Amino acid sequence: MRLVLKEKPPLEFIQPLPAVFGIVNLTPDSFSDGGKYADAPAAAAEAVAMLDAGAAGVDLGAESTRPGALEVPPEMEIERLLPVIRRIRELRPEAVLSVDTRKAGVAEAVLDAGADIINDVSAMTFDPRMAEVVSSHDAAVVLMHMRGTPATMRNPENMVYDNVTDAVGLYLEDAYARAVSAGIRSDAILLDPGLGFAKNPAQDYELVKNAAALRKRLKAPLFYGPSRKSFLSQVCSGRKPAERDYATAGILCALAAAKVEIVRVHNVPMALDCMNAFTRVF
Repeated sequence: MRLVLKEKPPLEFIQPLPAVFGIVNLTPDSFSDGGKYADAPAAAAEAVAMLDAGAAGVDLGAESTRPGALEVPPEMEIERLLPVIRRIRELRPEAVLSVDTRKAGVAEAVLDAGADIINDVSAMTFDPRMAEVVSSHDAAVVLMHMRGTPATMRNPENMVYDNVTDAVGLYLEDAYARAVSAGIRSDAILLDPGLGFAKNPAQDYELVKNAAALRKRLKAPLFYGPSRKSFLSQVCSGRKPAERDYATAGILCALAAAKVEIVRVHNVPMALDCMNAFTRVF
């Protein structure tokens, strides 16, 4: 499989080494690095460092989607994102840039500024204009599984599944079909099972355990985001998010064994070291 991008070489997925995307949050309240890259120069510098370390791309977010997070006005997202995108484009014009947003107006602004991928945690259900914006820009899109919104996804009714893997698979199949019907190219779609979004830790581990089954079932590359998430706290004595990289590395090995195409992480050098070591023995 590969991801075909507008005006850039396609991302070719050479197994068993997943492509690694770095995460840069431009928010004051993200669960792991909130406030660390809240100004444009720092955020752009971190993104460039990740790219120089070997990241295949960078995922920028200007609205926290941690559990309980409240919605940010689109104008604020745009204000945070555009200076960073423009600076990265000046320094690394060839870089693959993904932007995490649910809002069509934000997507339009960042795509016009040079973003390549829209990473929509609502799978284009939050804003009815999103599919049109992605299609008209010939952009790539990440469609993620979630129930509710970041503010409500931990409500009990959103976390009950007969079979979480089957439910996520069905949802992502439907999201993929809707995207293609809306005019988005099938080779420009990534699918994210949504670890930590309307799931408890047991369900998150189940989705990691069954990554190979999801990959076999679904028609688009998988884009997993396990980095430092709360389900890992069970295996690392409740340590803070920034101290969960060792646990993240364990999950990355499981995802590599399942031949997942892309993982996104906060610590790019760690992830690349982990993946490179894994390929020596796999």
